[in-house]
Amino acid sequence: MSDRGRSRRTARSTKATPPQAAPDTEVEPTADAESDTTNTEPTEAEGVAEETVSLGKKDDPDADAEAADGAGDDTADEDGDPADASDAAAGDPDAAADGDDPDATADDDEPDKSDKSDKSAKAKNAKTVAPATKAEKRAAARIAAAKVARRRRAGQAIAGTMIVLLVVGGAFAGVWYFGDRAEKNRIKCKPVGDANAFPPLLGGMDKGLATEPKITASTEEITSLKTKVLIKGDCKAVKAGQTVTVNYVGATMKDGKVFDASWPRKKTIEIPVGQKQLRKQPQVIEGWDEGLVGLKVGSRVQLDIPGSKAYGDDAPEGYPKGTLRFIVDILDAKDADDSGGLPAGFGG
Repeated sequence: MSDRGRSRRTARSTKATPPQAAPDTEVEPTADAESDTTNTEPTEAEGVAEETVSLGKKDDPDADAEAADGAGDDTADEDGDPADASDAAAGDPDAAADGDDPDATADDDEPDKSDKSDKSAKAKNAKTVAPATKAEKRAAARIAAAKVARRRRAGQAIAGTMIVLLVVGGAFAGVWYFGDRAEKNRIKCKPVGDANAFPPLLGGMDKGLATEPKITASTEEITSLKTKVLIKGDCKAVKAGQTVTVNYVGATMKDGKVFDASWPRKKTIEIPVGQKQLRKQPQVIEGWDEGLVGLKVGSRVQLDIPGSKAYGDDAPEGYPKGTLRFIVDILDAKDADDSGGLPAGFGG
């Protein structure tokens, strides 16, 4: 055992018991009492001194083994090694008694007990809730009613806003449907503006029809009539036997060289179509007579016509030979009357 451990236990064993308070009643000491007192005081002092000397000189059987182990046991003694504590208790009963001091244990347990008491008190306070009074209940009911009223007002405000939006949206839809849309429907495929304007577009037609198209060359081999819609019209389809009003540009397909067009003259032409279907002699090349029937007024179409349906591969002088490409704008369609007249059709 280390010297520090011995000194600590020696100090504990020599701790004097605090003197008790003297009784209030004074008693005359007798001769025998004085002699007893005189004899007793030296005896207690001597007993304490002897106990101190005996503890200082007493050999601990485990101390030699610990000393042989070196400085490591001193550290174990300072850290309170359980084995050393048991050895100390065997070698020094007073030290063991000091280790089991109830006052020290009580001091150590006091924080835990106080924490537990605080928690139990809080738990009791949480569980024990005083019943609400009638005034508090009425106040809580008023608060709940106010919350319900606020929610109701918020819902009514949202519903009112939605109704207003629906009404406004319906009004705009009505204006569009019965206003602008109705106006467009009213003038759709009908003459509008200046009748002498060029080109004479009907109401609702694509504004692209007011621009002259450009033809590109192609080396594609064409053996039959080929039709391609470039702008789709919204008016009625052309029927066989009707006379159509058109703008056009014509070019030889292989080189794209324009040989005829209505745009430079700023004047449209009127031609009957679908004559072959009616077993009549076509008044234009077959490519036009066949290719424009069934297309809608207001359309721009590209017609790739082989020589057999145009002027032929050996065309007369002044006419283009081979495959031709036309871009045709169908601006109106009219029906013929019994006398052969052509009343206005307005494309519709």
